[in-house]
Amino acid sequence: MCDAYVSWDGWYRLFIGGQSGQMPDTCVDQNRCSTHAPLWLNGSHPQVEDGVVTRNVCGHWNNDCCYFQSNPIKVKACPGNYYVYEFVRPNFCYGVYCAGKQICIRPFYPFGTGDTENDRSDDGISPGISLLQQFVFFGQAYNQVYINNNGYLNFDWPWNSYIPYQFPSYGVRDLIAPFWTDIDNRDNGVISYRQYTSGSVLTEATQDINQYFPALSFSATWVFVATWDKVAYYPLSGTETSFQVVLISDGHFSFVLMNYGTISPTQRYVQAGYDTISSRYHFSITGSLQSNITSLTYSSNVNVPGRWAFRTDNGLQGCQFNGNIISDVFQCNLETLSGVMPPASRDAPVPAAASSVARSPAVIPKPAVQLPSS
Repeated sequence: MCDAYVSWDGWYRLFIGGQSGQMPDTCVDQNRCSTHAPLWLNGSHPQVEDGVVTRNVCGHWNNDCCYFQSNPIKVKACPGNYYVYEFVRPNFCYGVYCAGKQICIRPFYPFGTGDTENDRSDDGISPGISLLQQFVFFGQAYNQVYINNNGYLNFDWPWNSYIPYQFPSYGVRDLIAPFWTDIDNRDNGVISYRQYTSGSVLTEATQDINQYFPALSFSATWVFVATWDKVAYYPLSGTETSFQVVLISDGHFSFVLMNYGTISPTQRYVQAGYDTISSRYHFSITGSLQSNITSLTYSSNVNVPGRWAFRTDNGLQGCQFNGNIISDVFQCNLETLSGVMPPASRDAPVPAAASSVARSPAVIPKPAVQLPSS
């Protein structure tokens, strides 16, 4: 197929299977999209407030992602969470504008087309994923990671638990838990991941980290994105919850972003944050182990609704809030629902809902739960 034969005129919205799609903004393998040299967007998609932007278009051939440099096109993000494109005739054949089920919902990083998917199962876990660049997590260097369907990452060995425990746990493993709860995506929802060492995703990560941590002059060389897209709670509840964790590094500094879309109400416990061996470093995000977990969609420690950002290499003991180190570890776990760190207080009580949860989950059969009515 060749889009140079098409008389393009005006703006176009992409659909796949009746759902909104978008042009990939990372390299597409050659001989895909029913053509020899598939066309992809060489630049990030805009946000609504950016208006109409111009982006270059590349065609992948001869193992060169931008072997063909086609005519630029205009792109616009529309309210309602979709994009439109002013396509023009490509300057070569054979090339076709690609489309994928890749929806970039702020504050999410790109996901979908090109990702590797976890098995659709209850309590599933990925195989060990070899990292293209070493990731340092509070002094410990890791070369692999496991993605658990139940909403967390761990590093050393495959470990599975559908019952979250409270952070800090003073336990024996390093965990990154954007949304640790009992997830069951056998009927609906996709869990996927992808690594990047070049392209627009690195540019986006560099901009984000320099905005949140402006004193570092950071330049990302590796990004790992794991996404839980419209997944359901156990048992086969049909609910849809979306979240994402992003690991970012330049080989020296390490960061974790946790991004939240729509969070369905649940009666199950949810732990969001991170924990380390012996809990020397830990953080529990607002709403964890409480009934208001849907607030994750709007809460933040970097003034971006639905996003939490942490530096996780060899930082000072404590946590980050709005880019600042909070050295009082007790205070780190007392953020309010409004996302404002309260004054330091060593006498403040641990929230009752959190303190009532066992630190180590018992291995018991899964009970059926009464789900909230829609």
